[in-house]
Amino acid sequence: MKVLHLFSDWKWTGPADPVVSLCENLSARGIEVSLAFRKAPPDFKERTVEKEAAARLVRAEYGLRLNRYFSLHDWLFDLRAIRVRAAQAGTDIIHCHLTHDHSLAALSLLGLTRRPLLVRTDHKRDGLETGFPMGRLLSRTDGLASYSQRIRDIDVAHHGYPEERTVVLPPGVRIYAGPTQDLKGELAIAPEERVIGVIGRLKPDRGYDVILNGFKLLRSRKDRVKLVIVGRSSQIEESIKKPLAALGLERDVILAGYRLDDYFSMISTFDFFVMMRAGSDGTARALREVMAMGRPAIVSDRGMLPELVEDGRDGFVVNDARSLASRMEQLLTDDSLRLTMGEAARLKAVRMWDYGAQADRLIEFYERLLAMGRR
Repeated sequence: MKVLHLFSDWKWTGPADPVVSLCENLSARGIEVSLAFRKAPPDFKERTVEKEAAARLVRAEYGLRLNRYFSLHDWLFDLRAIRVRAAQAGTDIIHCHLTHDHSLAALSLLGLTRRPLLVRTDHKRDGLETGFPMGRLLSRTDGLASYSQRIRDIDVAHHGYPEERTVVLPPGVRIYAGPTQDLKGELAIAPEERVIGVIGRLKPDRGYDVILNGFKLLRSRKDRVKLVIVGRSSQIEESIKKPLAALGLERDVILAGYRLDDYFSMISTFDFFVMMRAGSDGTARALREVMAMGRPAIVSDRGMLPELVEDGRDGFVVNDARSLASRMEQLLTDDSLRLTMGEAARLKAVRMWDYGAQADRLIEFYERLLAMGRR
């Protein structure tokens, strides 16, 4: 089976790791996979899709440009290149991950008598865009994959997509097993203080208002606890700094910035984790990485978060600042509960969030679609 994956970005953001990891595990199972992505600027020093794909021996397809910003020249180039690739290379499936590459592929395949099947993964936090353009695009799409049952149901309802052509894939996470160190000293946190962790893009739509207000309520009842926020954003002033000043929490909340080399040491410094809303890709990678390291989590009931955290077993699901404060206090005061939930979180990650299992499920889906044929 030959599969071409399209990913019209070069940045190592939310959807990138699931895409590269999936291609890596599909290749390990004998699927002939190629991954096409947008090239990064030559002077960019941080992680990119290209660097990670090379490190994991994922075959790169360099014949496309996949520039999702307006460039008529690049778009026409890709339309022709995808069409030629589909017609000549014996590709069985073209699997798209973002709306730009999905649109290019659907247009490129128009009119081909014998064409590959077209598959889309929905990486969106709240489901694919509604409206006529996406509905039309999905009408030319042979299979739809989601990481969440809730998101899959939203897409089916919004677009009338046939359920038999959908699949819910178990999310994957790369389990970290390397060395870590306690970063309390670096963060000026006393050894006896507890640490509540937050990781994410520091944008206003990520529920930080709920987290900060919940922490304010907690601090009115509990001492010796710090909130550590890991991440960066050009919107940090509005999303974090001004609310911190208004709530009088500057001494109790530590902005740890963007972490790379000591990222997992930072996670190991947390006692537990809080997330009120996943990023725009919806897969909540940071949450799954934290749980994989044996830390319980408190999440909201939005998106796929309540599918990742089982309320009362490996964390809690809450719906406002008051209930968040109550659950944070419970985890701070009950050491046995916190440790038990953390171990349950780790075991869930090991048993369920495996990229190999995800690849197996997707291969079964590919085979089912090939047996069904085009829509």
